[in-house]
Amino acid sequence: MLEIRNVTKSYDEKAVLSSVCFTLLDGESLLLAGETGGGKTTLARIICGSQCPDSGEVLLDGKRLLGTYRKRSPEELADIQYIFQDPYSAVELTNTLRQTLGETERVMKRHGRGCIPMEEALFQTAPELLGDMDKKMEQFSGGQLQRICIARALIPRPKLLITDESTSMLDKDGEDEVLDVLHRLKRERKVSILSVVHDIDFSVARWDRIAVLFGGRIVEDLPFGRFLEEAAHPYSRRLIESSLFFSEK
Repeated sequence: MLEIRNVTKSYDEKAVLSSVCFTLLDGESLLLAGETGGGKTTLARIICGSQCPDSGEVLLDGKRLLGTYRKRSPEELADIQYIFQDPYSAVELTNTLRQTLGETERVMKRHGRGCIPMEEALFQTAPELLGDMDKKMEQFSGGQLQRICIARALIPRPKLLITDESTSMLDKDGEDEVLDVLHRLKRERKVSILSVVHDIDFSVARWDRIAVLFGGRIVEDLPFGRFLEEAAHPYSRRLIESSLFFSEK
């Protein structure tokens, strides 16, 4: 279980996160929504260790994780995997698919971490690409690249996947493919998922819960299926109105 306790972060004396608290259970998915520049990505990066909070704690399975990835053990780093917004910059485009996935597998074995073989990981996210292991990454579409990135993140057998606007650069078909893969993995592999998003599609209930970050604080935390009816904060209502407006276009 992931637990965030009173996490605070400021930049140049401007508070971005103020005593943020929430939990994420094993095998649960949480959609983290909020305004642009409102601290969603900062919080995600604090959880994975690429940024350090000013105060507060991040705990995984009851164990406190130290502030930055340089202070975390290889096991703790492997437990949390991050899927970036831009799949083109998340990989070396001149490398082959085999090289891209093989590097992660080698690192895990070097540290004695049990891992999923790269072919098995790819089969779970993009099985149609198994015959393309020697193609260069630049030959794949954005949606294919993002599913390759998910396969790479799956190799270390993580407990938590963090996806940061991971479908925002994809077309609708690519978005649906990526989201279907993520939530099938949640269901079948019991991995927890924290998804950072800006726009919300309420037409498909892919998440278990939704939390809204506004003014540096969690102002709403509800089961996804009850959010439309029960969300009370003014910003949450604006999110709903905006989503419904564009879905009717």
